[in-house]
Amino acid sequence: MSGRPASAPGPGPLRPYQVPVPTRVEMANGLTVVAARHGRIPQVTIHVVLDAGSIREPAELAGLAALTVESLDTGAAGRTGEALAWDLERLGVELASEPGYDAAALGATVTADRLDAALARVADVVRVPDFPAVEIDRLRAEQLADILQRRKEPRALANDMILRFVFDPAHAYGRPTTGLAACVRDLTRDHAASFHSEWVTPGRTALVIVGDIEPDAAFEAVAGRFGDWPSRPGSAADPPTAASPDVTSVHIVDRPGAVQSEIRLAHRGVERRHPDYFALRIMNSILGGAFTSRLNLNLREKHGFTYGVRSAFTFRRAPGPFLIQTAVSTEVTVRAVEEIVKELRLLHDEGALEREVADATAYLAGVVPLEFQTTGQVSARFADLVLYDLPDDHYSRLRDEFLAVTPADVARVASEYLRPDALTLCIVGDASEIGDALATTGLGAVEIHEVPE
Repeated sequence: MSGRPASAPGPGPLRPYQVPVPTRVEMANGLTVVAARHGRIPQVTIHVVLDAGSIREPAELAGLAALTVESLDTGAAGRTGEALAWDLERLGVELASEPGYDAAALGATVTADRLDAALARVADVVRVPDFPAVEIDRLRAEQLADILQRRKEPRALANDMILRFVFDPAHAYGRPTTGLAACVRDLTRDHAASFHSEWVTPGRTALVIVGDIEPDAAFEAVAGRFGDWPSRPGSAADPPTAASPDVTSVHIVDRPGAVQSEIRLAHRGVERRHPDYFALRIMNSILGGAFTSRLNLNLREKHGFTYGVRSAFTFRRAPGPFLIQTAVSTEVTVRAVEEIVKELRLLHDEGALEREVADATAYLAGVVPLEFQTTGQVSARFADLVLYDLPDDHYSRLRDEFLAVTPADVARVASEYLRPDALTLCIVGDASEIGDALATTGLGAVEIHEVPE
């Protein structure tokens, strides 16, 4: 007799996977080079990590790090941005730049036989950018437009405002990497050139090469283009730790007439090198890091409040935010907040079921191979080894570390690192519709803010 099975089939056995162990060297000028052979396709990915993230910019120049990295390829070594673009086009290369909090990055993938030519262009961009004033003006205008757009889009506005309330805006973690409009308006070519000179040095740069090349050949290629890059002394300051509130605070960013509320709950998390990293990943998967998480089953499946809700620890060099985020209709805003806090307290107080931990470990262990398929994926992971000072065999041990997490581990980290009594709540929505009801929840006094100029 045929029919639907009584229950869904369980997961199959974990398939073996292999992550290349990188080879790491430090050149005489201080440049760190990480290389590994990976894949069967004749291509190579170059990933440059610059210790020039937002954490390095002065608060009064918020947005400078992003402007600097975005302008690196607008002219270098006396060649215009257009000429550089044509050079890269002929090589079949797209040079991608990525501003970040802890670091900035440049990346490119090229066929193996064109690696040296691509490295030559990358070296020019990293070592001797020209920062043409006209290009700085153009990029500054685009950055200001992006900041303005983020104020108009509720989701982005909520993401930006929660950072401001969790961390002091004077700290880089308390603002978006695009910066603040009042600061960006005053940024100049000289600011970018000075920031590059201070922070983009061999001793603060790592270059990762992954693909169809042996490590020794990769090191030789890098030495040919970066070996004569003069070392320069730079600031030895470590990124400061951001302060975070110790009590719950409630904020509404008022958007009169809004039919939806963007909800954010957050508190300070932990740094990437924290010894409880793996247990925290498992615990968060149970809370809100997977489709079958407690938060999603409650708010989406049980109550129908939202299409989805998620939680995540943002692991950085210094403790970044732990954040829960969702969007709901205005009339169920307060009920959704109450359900989120209830789930948070329940996991904090009672830990997780053995079945939940088994499912979460199986899921995270099972998806590990998906993170190491392309040369781009592998090079980005190896860049993190340098950025967060992780051991070279970290990713080879990833699956085993997840599988070793126990229910007792999850209960402990939930109790230690979830802070239901020190939450920062930010809602972007109609204050006239939700303010009074929110004040009755007992979470704390409600502060109402206008959308910032």
